[in-house]
Amino acid sequence: MRERIRFLIAYFLFWTVYFVVARIIFLGYHIEDSKNLTLETVFGIFKNGIKMDFSMAGYLCLVPFLMVSLGNFINKRFFQNTIFSYTFFFLTVVTLIFIIDLEVYNIWSFRLDATPLSYLKNPKEAWASVANSPVFPLLLSTIILVAVASNIIYRIIANKIYDWKVLNNFPFLIYGLLLTAALIIPIRGGFGIAPMNHSSVYFSENHFANISALNSPWNFFSSIIKRKSNKVNPFTFYPKKIVTENISELYKRSGQYQNVLKDGLSKPNVIFIVWESLSSKALGLSHKGVEVLPTLNKLKDNSIYFSNIYSSGDRTDKAIPAILSGYPAQGNESIIKDPVKSASLPQLSRTFAEAGYNTSFYYGGDTEFANIKSYLFNGQYEQIIESDAFPENLNNSKWGVHDEHLFNKYLEDLSKKNTNPFFSTLLTLSSHEPFETTRPKKIEGTETVDQYLNSLNYTDQVLGEFLEKARKSLWWDNTIVVILGDHGHKFPISKNKQDDFRIPLFFTGGAVKENVIINKLGSQIDLAGTLLPQLKLNAYSYNFSKNILDPKTPAWAFFSFNNGFGFLKDNDQLIFDNIGKKAIEKSANLNKKIELQGKVLQQRFFQDYLER
Repeated sequence: MRERIRFLIAYFLFWTVYFVVARIIFLGYHIEDSKNLTLETVFGIFKNGIKMDFSMAGYLCLVPFLMVSLGNFINKRFFQNTIFSYTFFFLTVVTLIFIIDLEVYNIWSFRLDATPLSYLKNPKEAWASVANSPVFPLLLSTIILVAVASNIIYRIIANKIYDWKVLNNFPFLIYGLLLTAALIIPIRGGFGIAPMNHSSVYFSENHFANISALNSPWNFFSSIIKRKSNKVNPFTFYPKKIVTENISELYKRSGQYQNVLKDGLSKPNVIFIVWESLSSKALGLSHKGVEVLPTLNKLKDNSIYFSNIYSSGDRTDKAIPAILSGYPAQGNESIIKDPVKSASLPQLSRTFAEAGYNTSFYYGGDTEFANIKSYLFNGQYEQIIESDAFPENLNNSKWGVHDEHLFNKYLEDLSKKNTNPFFSTLLTLSSHEPFETTRPKKIEGTETVDQYLNSLNYTDQVLGEFLEKARKSLWWDNTIVVILGDHGHKFPISKNKQDDFRIPLFFTGGAVKENVIINKLGSQIDLAGTLLPQLKLNAYSYNFSKNILDPKTPAWAFFSFNNGFGFLKDNDQLIFDNIGKKAIEKSANLNKKIELQGKVLQQRFFQDYLER
């Protein structure tokens, strides 16, 4: 009996030690974040994280424990092979999750959950997203880890099974089943009422320390289960009356607004340029002696420049409905991926079409990615131009067609037909990972920040060329060009998470008054509510979009990310972690109402998402 008990203990400890080693590797892989932790905090990561390691080890031990309990009824050789095969399979799965998690945090700043699975429907684009990562070294690391751990399992644990002695069936069966049942204790995280959850391992004011305590396989499988069963609003903090009162206060309006367009215009044309990963941190920035965004820096003094705007979410699939429907991003969800829900949204393309505009959408990639195409069809765009509309030789980016070819085709198409008035949306892609460009680099370097800033510089060049050509066109004087980022970027690194969501917003073109800087705080979702009144078009259906140029409309911005949100109002800033249920960044003397209103917005936005 002792050898069986020793096996069960050793098997449980194997998984536990494996997860502890994985956490050490995670901290080492992200050394720039780890080196800012104190020794006490590092100790806390392992002290608190071990509970989740025990829980995941408990799940993985259920089948082997049950098999050992019934071991006298199973052929030893079959039993030995089955245990080893089971362990090898899950060891491979767990190691893949762990290795992928290393780069997911590098790219998106959150631990691996079910989110990346939605991109597997588009292998080309999924590969483009990770092409800048050290894919082959990571795969090699996976093979080495699996090989080493499998060797340990075989030599120290599984290889001993054949030497077990036959036991009296009944007594050990009882002991084995009791030990199997006892796994519920580590699985649940102890004897408490609440089962194991993310909050069970959160312990610090430091966000990186908290997420480092997570067990990556536990986090991944938990997110899949929750996503499939998410039919109730998990952010229900306050009764309906409080929500209604605060929403009314936050969306107060007068109906009056500052006019930023020239007088005497007739149905101005509107062009949206939605710039991939454009962060306000790059404005005015020089890197390695090179001005990153010279075109945009000049536009700051020659356009309507909104200096204090934030993206609604952290990915393009969240940004498109935010910009074109005025619809707030959801942390772990993306409404564009649910055609039934996204079909219920208003869209600027329909609003402009109803006002007599021709509408078009231009993108150098594949609009099937992230289900963008179904959303555009619901928007009833008259023309959707994507990668297959370009010559094959121009499809030389991992994402499709580079930005300069996109702008050139758009200008060429406009010159061939009389489309006034028109509403067009251009979505760029060259500044997405892996940051490829068609021209010699102006910013040299192999670091990710160098490649990212060089790709911004490239798109800034081709944007400048586009604007120069557009200014000579017949339609320029009656045109508004709106330029904004789809979302920000973690580079250049900032100490404040909110800076990663801050994006530029410009109104330029011949129809726009020049040299106006709007410093009022606002959001990407406010674009519809701000622009449509300027054109004397009704913005009523965009009920989450406020008019930044309305002097009585409160100044605030809300953004969401995986398992958290940010809320900025007046001079207060709050970054809130939904898992730990506490602020991870906040103003020194935060007004308590700021946290209440941030939670109210998250509750209201997510409830609307569920009800669509």
